[in-house]
Amino acid sequence: MLNKRIVVLGAGVSGLTTATLLLQQEKAIKVHIVAKHFPGDLSGEYTSPWAGAHWRSHAAKDEIREQEFDRETYNYFWKIANTPYSGVMIIDEFEYWEKLPQDFSDPWFKTLCHEYRNLRKEELPVGVEFGITYKSISINPSTYLNYLFNTFTSLGGTTQRANLSHLNECIESDTDIVVNCSGIHARTLGGVEDSDVFPARGQTVIAQLPQSYMNWAFFKREANGESTYAIPRDNGEVTLGGTYEVDNYSTDVDYDTAAAIIHRCLATRPDLLPKDQPHLIIKMHGVGLRPCRKGGVRVETEWTTSEKFGKKILICHNYGHGGSGYESSYGTAQSALKIMKEILQS
Repeated sequence: MLNKRIVVLGAGVSGLTTATLLLQQEKAIKVHIVAKHFPGDLSGEYTSPWAGAHWRSHAAKDEIREQEFDRETYNYFWKIANTPYSGVMIIDEFEYWEKLPQDFSDPWFKTLCHEYRNLRKEELPVGVEFGITYKSISINPSTYLNYLFNTFTSLGGTTQRANLSHLNECIESDTDIVVNCSGIHARTLGGVEDSDVFPARGQTVIAQLPQSYMNWAFFKREANGESTYAIPRDNGEVTLGGTYEVDNYSTDVDYDTAAAIIHRCLATRPDLLPKDQPHLIIKMHGVGLRPCRKGGVRVETEWTTSEKFGKKILICHNYGHGGSGYESSYGTAQSALKIMKEILQS
């Protein structure tokens, strides 16, 4: 990709990861991020800051591509864990099933994650039939997004705040490649308009605990289909969740839902609350729209012709991560770089 000028559309975790990797791995290129929102913004349509943000693979046993995305990302986060200002730390993950499915089998990552094992009966919370534990990764979204942004700009990357209605609006006379990391906006963005993209609303509660009090996370599958989870961050914050509401675009906080989330979390793990605290200290409430896509994440290329500048432009898509944005971010970015190089070399 020598001497190419690349525009990355979107500054969520996917866009920032892809843009940063381009500058780290390719020589003599220029990378420019165009986005409506950047780290520090707290808009409901800017999904990445609201993520629970830890590694817990959603990939099924037959989803080999998604497994590779998650595997690469796990190894990357493991390598940079505890790097100053990254917001990345190693934690103990606990997965619980209120009712053990009859068709349960060990997940594909049993051989990837350090210290994977089934939980003993005496280790299970009240009302839980089965569980597993393994070493995982927690990411503080705001800290990590800033870490990526600062790395990107220190490598010479440039940025522009803009609200685009069409992919063509980010193409200039010297643009060679556009990387589309538009997330939920891929559904309505002109030139993309992917009808397979849909939102899954997620609501969380951010509580503040003493720093380093909690170095474990849990994810519980309720018998009624709900999911309950708690994820710690390096600054003592804990994300409590959650909801998964398909095609719900509302970013307003539902306080009844928030109360139910807190109740479910404390019922599962009462030790969330330090013994000397009468109640949880609620720092804020969060609502984000997971950028889901039927058929899974789209990582592929296509050529388009800019009529305005009379040249062919390579478009590389990297969107549709759903609730797997952080846990697959490095792997999907690496895949995007690989297919861009392959198409240019051919």
